[in-house]
Amino acid sequence: MMGVTVLFSVAAKSLRYRLSGVILTTIAVALSVFVLLGVEHVRQESRSSFASTVSGVDLIVGARTGDINLLLLSVFRIGSASANVSWESVEAINEHPQVDWVVPLSLGDSHRGYRVVGTTEGFFDRYHYGRKQPITFDTGSQFSETADVVLGAAVAKSLGYGIGDSLILSHGVADTSFVHHDQVPFTVVGLLSPTGTPVDNALFVSLEAIDAMHADEETAQEHGHDEHESHDDHNGHDEHGEHDAHDEHDEHDAHDHSSPLGSVSAVLVGLDGPFATLQVQRWINEFEDEALLGILPGVTLTQLWDIMARIEDTLRGIAILVFISSLFGLNAMLLASMRERRQEIGILRSIGAPSLFILGMLVVESLLIVIVGIVLAIGCLIVAIGAVNGFLMSEVGISFSYQILYPTSLIALTLIVIVSVFMSLLPAWQAYRLSTSPGASSSQ
Repeated sequence: MMGVTVLFSVAAKSLRYRLSGVILTTIAVALSVFVLLGVEHVRQESRSSFASTVSGVDLIVGARTGDINLLLLSVFRIGSASANVSWESVEAINEHPQVDWVVPLSLGDSHRGYRVVGTTEGFFDRYHYGRKQPITFDTGSQFSETADVVLGAAVAKSLGYGIGDSLILSHGVADTSFVHHDQVPFTVVGLLSPTGTPVDNALFVSLEAIDAMHADEETAQEHGHDEHESHDDHNGHDEHGEHDAHDEHDEHDAHDHSSPLGSVSAVLVGLDGPFATLQVQRWINEFEDEALLGILPGVTLTQLWDIMARIEDTLRGIAILVFISSLFGLNAMLLASMRERRQEIGILRSIGAPSLFILGMLVVESLLIVIVGIVLAIGCLIVAIGAVNGFLMSEVGISFSYQILYPTSLIALTLIVIVSVFMSLLPAWQAYRLSTSPGASSSQ
């Protein structure tokens, strides 16, 4: 009786004689397995990365909008705020007896495509990720002056900045901005250690810096407008108009000094205990002075997964259909080759190969095609992860690991192999019948 090694050797040589058809079938199998493993990997990694992005934050507060929109904006820096939260509301939240701490966030500026986050010194103490891991500095320290800026690890690495370097921030979050805050140059004072979260992908300045940038910009615009009006008046002077403009300017300055921090995009809130969460959330959602929304990060993430689950199921269904079609293609290829393989089967029988060996050879051929397809799919998925990680880090601030074989993935691969064996039984049975038919043992 011929051994298993001989069986695999003969099956491999037989496949080489039909190489073109085998290659197309293997690619079809690899494509379906690639989609199946890819969908599962994205599902696992996205949930893990998103869940570990922020921890220890009980509530996120913003202007009244969608829960998911607020989460994506405040944590993942995706999208733009439809409205801001006034500084008076931030102070009211901070003064609530059940609130332990607040960390305001101001978004809307950028530097060479990277988001600028205006916040307070408390951000570096209160913000945690993963399993309540604190943010640490690779070098330098947090900002202490208005013109100080702290860089996330990905920003520093991508742009090549170091401690003491100077940079200019831009208005808006587009990759290319034509409005720069040239009047307020910033100096790098700290570089954060990598976290694998959107923190790596941001620049951090004080709220006073954000206010100073936009205040100077407004002053410059007003100054240019005044010069334009002065040019139109030529040599004439309207003392009463000049006096009114001066009074208005004084009123504007007084307003700025009374509330130097006008508004913020969102507020991270920590509470005294878990039992206060729902009470404070209800108080925020019913806040009378301003339309506010308070969300629980974990609950909102669950809502996001519910939406993503539909997309995942659709992609998984497409992958299953592609795999079934590839198996039918494999079955059709083996059946179509039966007439051409009469001589091959006759030769094997003439040298003493039993009929069960012929049946096993067809099963092994299909297994080899599926196994090669699986290996090819895994290799392509690893390459794809490496290619997409750069984009994910620059756009979202997260990256996927190269651990692609989860328990669910292993179960799926096992089912794929089992189904492929059953699908190959029909052509294998036909080959078995050919090997037992009269004259099969004679060379054709």
